[in-house]
Amino acid sequence: MHARVFVSMLFSWMGLFPPTGPVTAAEERFYLSKADIESVLVGKGLESRNLSTGMVSHWVFLPNGSVEFANKRGPGNASGTWIVRADGLMCVTMLARTGCRYWFRQGGALANAISKDPDSPLVAEIEFE
Repeated sequence: MHARVFVSMLFSWMGLFPPTGPVTAAEERFYLSKADIESVLVGKGLESRNLSTGMVSHWVFLPNGSVEFANKRGPGNASGTWIVRADGLMCVTMLARTGCRYWFRQGGALANAISKDPDSPLVAEIEFE
């Protein structure tokens, strides 16, 4: 039961990556391709700020397909695996649950959302650590 609650919280917090500046809805989104994700995000420490929960977390996506997560403001860490589909959708599996996000640049910021729909709400903003 505790694992299920943690996983639900983890994926609601999973903004996966925070931006270098504030994201504004008026600016166009430029979605990262699979190759962009692999070169821009993999192997780097990322800080993600989930916009709905306020949770701040640390993520590292390793070249071998594993991922490490740590809550920066409370208890909780986990490891899992990641894949990127041909269309740029990155999926993370942790604790037997999978969550997927599209990564994009908007203005000077890096962020992610559940879909490529222009009105899809941002899940998280990402900064490099």
